[in-house]
Amino acid sequence: MKTKMRMVIGMMAALLIPAVIIVAARNGGAPGVPEGPVFGRETALHYVLTSHPELGELINPSRIRTPWHVENLTPEGWVGSNTVRFTKGEWIVKVSNMVVREPVYSVEIGHTGDVGFQWKGTVDLDGNVVETAFTLTQ
Repeated sequence: MKTKMRMVIGMMAALLIPAVIIVAARNGGAPGVPEGPVFGRETALHYVLTSHPELGELINPSRIRTPWHVENLTPEGWVGSNTVRFTKGEWIVKVSNMVVREPVYSVEIGHTGDVGFQWKGTVDLDGNVVETAFTLTQ
């Protein structure tokens, strides 16, 4: 019985570890990057690409297998707020938030390709998005 239990646990671990790695990679998880800004980025990108039909030819950059380049813009020793810039190809996403229990993420998205635009808005922890600015740039 113990041998069977060990085999089952071993198989579960063998399946679970790659699944966790795949989910982290798809969500843009990178060491040292707080999960919250990634949530803010992904929620805002989904909102923008589904709410603006004029952007219909654009693909969500997170679905492209190349990783996001991540920069922590928070000054060293700074406490109380966090700012992270994500870049990938023609996309720039900046996510800022206060370091509190239930932050609201301020998100800025820019795309510099043939269909260029600038977007600003907020994302709360429930995934509610409020758009504050949207401009086509090309």
